[in-house]
Amino acid sequence: MKRRSSYNMSQIKFELSFGSEILRDGMFLELSVRETSPLRQIAEVFYSDVTHEFFLICYEENIPLEAVEKLISEARISLPPVKQEQST
Repeated sequence: MKRRSSYNMSQIKFELSFGSEILRDGMFLELSVRETSPLRQIAEVFYSDVTHEFFLICYEENIPLEAVEKLISEARISLPPVKQEQST
């Protein structure tokens, strides 16, 4: 399952796609260049359900800092599992 949202940054149209990855056992938020065919994925933040860590993977060089900052800030909000408060 993927959920997508689009952003214009550094005069480039980017798309953020959220999804889960069974093989790697975690969730990801990927940064792609919109309106490319096939879709050009340039970076990804992956959250591991095994280690409970975030990983940044860049597939291209020279990614605008503004785009990387947006990717990381959205990943911090979207990727960690929701912790349910225990009632006492």
